[in-house]
Amino acid sequence: MPPRKEVTPALTRALADYAELPLGADREADVTPILEAWVKDANALSRKMSAARYMTLVPATVFSHPVEPEDGQ
Repeated sequence: MPPRKEVTPALTRALADYAELPLGADREADVTPILEAWVKDANALSRKMSAARYMTLVPATVFSHPVEPEDGQ
């Protein structure tokens, strides 16, 4: 796996632009360390949950679709 890029103000700006999120230039410096921490922790969780011992886990929240009643019911 290639090394992860450092989260820089320029990357923060590019991601905000890509996601069409408004981010004032004055906020880049505040958001960048938060994004860096989120990415680091998300990658650590992803690596952990990819281990074989967790492959049988399922989400605690199950989304279901309501069943439409059939005609005549």
